[in-house]
Amino acid sequence: DAASGECLHTLKGHQGWVTCAAFSPDGQQVVTASYDKTARLWAAASGECLHTLEGHRDDIFCAAFSPDGQQVVTASYDKTARLWGAASGECLHTLEGHRGAIFCAAFSPDGQQVVTASDDKTARLW
Repeated sequence: DAASGECLHTLKGHQGWVTCAAFSPDGQQVVTASYDKTARLWAAASGECLHTLEGHRDDIFCAAFSPDGQQVVTASYDKTARLWGAASGECLHTLEGHRGAIFCAAFSPDGQQVVTASDDKTARLW
């Protein structure tokens, strides 16, 4: 609880370092990213794991919700970003083209584009 400083839930399940955590726009879900090559979607109210997002071949550095909360983007050391359905946990698209690890990804304010940043010294708009 941000007002009291009390821990409401401890989100356990990843097998590697957790590198990122973010709330959905409505505050109902949390996404986490990890060095275990997965991201997880959690119910914020209960701390229950709703989906494990599997498919990256290496560490995941970043995860973020789309503005409408319907999708999640993940960024990985495997040189790809992935778009996932937040309700289903299914991979919708794999964004390929960077020549190095992708450390950050974010949706545009209207949710129509994604930007990624890589150690290949580029950012890409998708």
